[in-house]
Amino acid sequence: MAKNKTLTKGSALAILDKIAFFDDLNHAEKKLICDFNCHFMTYERGHFLTDENSLDKRFFILLSGGVNIIKGAQEQLIVQLKPGEIIGEISFLSNEPRTASVVANCDSSALVIDPDLLDQLPIEVREKVKDQIILRMAQRLNHMNNRLALGHL
Repeated sequence: MAKNKTLTKGSALAILDKIAFFDDLNHAEKKLICDFNCHFMTYERGHFLTDENSLDKRFFILLSGGVNIIKGAQEQLIVQLKPGEIIGEISFLSNEPRTASVVANCDSSALVIDPDLLDQLPIEVREKVKDQIILRMAQRLNHMNNRLALGHL
């Protein structure tokens, strides 16, 4: 089960400084995100961040550890993600059910962003977060297109 991660503002800031997702944010903007410390969550190995077909409206920025994206009753492994990657952005943006489950493959932590948190951020920070989501979705699509063209899918 997910637990609230107890982080000092300084510890949270040190983590955000290491994650490329936040590179476009200045120091003050990162500190502002750290004020929402209840959104810094930890997950023990084997625990689910979200389930396939759920209507969960959050997305995650993986801060430490790793997760497996799995699909179906047989829990087919789709991909493993590492710190700095985003999870659940499609459901967050489209309001569609989750297309896969996400399970921690080791002790992990994530910043969990829901619509309410995003609305509370100043517009400049919100736009930078949205820009990063778009960039990462485009990179993923490009990667998948390249794999498809090479016959690796």
